[in-house]
Amino acid sequence: MKLLLWAAIGFIVVMWLLRSNKVSSAGHASGTSSTANKDKLIETMVQCAHCGVYIPASESVTAASGKVFCSDEHRLKHVGP
Repeated sequence: MKLLLWAAIGFIVVMWLLRSNKVSSAGHASGTSSTANKDKLIETMVQCAHCGVYIPASESVTAASGKVFCSDEHRLKHVGP
């Protein structure tokens, strides 16, 4: 029982050290602030008018009617050729 307690404490300490090392190295590695990095990673998600799946706007297919689809196949099924 005593060994299990020491193993749990050791695990917690190791995880805490790894997390603090990851956070500090991420902040020092880039020259920009972390909020600027988050803004670059955020992209608008749109919902396919045919199946309802959410996809990034950059990967979507837009029909002439303005409806958004996840693929050209779904656009053709919904709108027609």
